[in-house]
Amino acid sequence: MEHFFEDNGAVKHSFIEDCHRIGQLLYWHKYGADCIQVRQHKQLRWLLINETLQSVVEKSSPSHLLFPHLQYLAQLWQPLPAPNAVLELGLGGGAIRNYLQHTYPDSQLLSVEKNPNIIHCYKRFFGGEHASNLRCFDAEAVLEHGPQYDWIILDLFSQLDAPLFLYKHRFYEKLRCALTKNGYLFINFLSGHESQLKQLEHLLITTFGKIPSIEKIPSYANNIVVIRK
Repeated sequence: MEHFFEDNGAVKHSFIEDCHRIGQLLYWHKYGADCIQVRQHKQLRWLLINETLQSVVEKSSPSHLLFPHLQYLAQLWQPLPAPNAVLELGLGGGAIRNYLQHTYPDSQLLSVEKNPNIIHCYKRFFGGEHASNLRCFDAEAVLEHGPQYDWIILDLFSQLDAPLFLYKHRFYEKLRCALTKNGYLFINFLSGHESQLKQLEHLLITTFGKIPSIEKIPSYANNIVVIRK
């Protein structure tokens, strides 16, 4: 299994490219236009939607972050004061959630996922069977009715053709209102074209009145975007 990892502990790009055809198939389900799979090889278990890798965890150490963009996020979080309340929009296989619960056990974490089959996979295959702070809900709706959060982690750009509401000013206004004073918004943004990233940057500038920090993850489509209220 060692040949799947870089020296820094992240999974190799070759694993990400081949993960839809290696390992043992544990679960397959068709949900609307989406095909959901869970696969496993030794201690690695991963979730795919339409053969695109969403999340990968090490069964013996589920809080260990294996994606380069998540490792970068953790580097951003480490010097910050521990948050009192965190909202995670988008669950995947629960890698971010597992890390946050392990690293910030006193923080109140709420994870929101619209797809009930993703939640089912997390509970059945990724150790979330006793999760109580997990809601099957629409991201826009939960922002309207919930409390404020110190951190909001937006991880809904799971594929390059993201939902249209993620490019609407109204959604980012709701995000800003849901943040505490000086709260942080962290976005894992997958960009198929530079214009998409520019559009997101413009939305954040017009909503927050400041320029976001954008870090391109080398060799990946991921951009980590951060802005403070």
